[in-house]
Amino acid sequence: MTRRLISIISPAFNEEGNVRRCHEEVRAVMESLADRYDYEHLFGDNCSTDRTLAILREIAAEDPHVKVLTYTRNWGAEKNSLTLFQHTTGEAVIPVLSDLQDPPEKIPRFVALWEQGAEVVFGTYTNRADGLLLRLARKAYYRMVRALSGEEMVDDHSGFGLYDRKVVDELLKVDDFNPHIRGVIASVGFRRVREPYERQKRRAGISSYNFGRYLDTAINSIVSYSLVPIRLATILGLALSGLSLLFAFIYALIKVLNWNFQAPGATTVVVLILFFAGIQLLFLGIIGEYVAAIHGQVRRKPFVVIREKINFDRS
Repeated sequence: MTRRLISIISPAFNEEGNVRRCHEEVRAVMESLADRYDYEHLFGDNCSTDRTLAILREIAAEDPHVKVLTYTRNWGAEKNSLTLFQHTTGEAVIPVLSDLQDPPEKIPRFVALWEQGAEVVFGTYTNRADGLLLRLARKAYYRMVRALSGEEMVDDHSGFGLYDRKVVDELLKVDDFNPHIRGVIASVGFRRVREPYERQKRRAGISSYNFGRYLDTAINSIVSYSLVPIRLATILGLALSGLSLLFAFIYALIKVLNWNFQAPGATTVVVLILFFAGIQLLFLGIIGEYVAAIHGQVRRKPFVVIREKINFDRS
């Protein structure tokens, strides 16, 4: 019986304490499925400054299933992941983070759901150990993205799951210089199911994600999939302009009826000036985000520059 090929992808940045364990756990799981499935495990080293690449070279020398991409610099997590997707050859692709917070033990369950007809399996974690403020911010983010873009973004989904080759092919057709992979997956449709799991604690190292990166991802997802913010700026601008004309008319009418009437003092004027200046700067910022997205897209700078491909000739 011909075995079906499954691709596992693992982006990595400064994960010297995790990549070998990630390889071992993925290999153990895939060996348990060896009667029906072959596999390839692709790592993308995003220009790590520790021993991550050296360890990946050792692993690739020992295991022909392992392939490694190295880059000329750190191009960001999303571009690393998309580049790995581009180099997969399997009938299904399963992202597994190198830090092992997403457990490889769920792979057999994902594969079983795939065999039952699911084309996208979303792994959704049930135990996110964030502070109250970050949890509220994340819930607000998902609600805002759904409301503004109309796309069904999956809550508590980090990218861990399974994507059929048809889904991956549609993902790779998207020509976006600043990609948002989860947004593309949400937009292309296909038969999808959710599979809950418990996210594990990071076993070694420190996560490179911080509030700034979460904010950048949120802004990118909104700008990429919605024109509502910029339309809202137009509508609110028209409303405020109309309101100011109404107040001017009312003031002129009162002045005609009572010439001695005096408008409120300097404090009110200063507050109104600051308010409208803030609104203008906010709208300029919204417009700037869209202009920056267009600027990055049309300049056609290199998406990712690959320095080396390890083990790809051993396929």
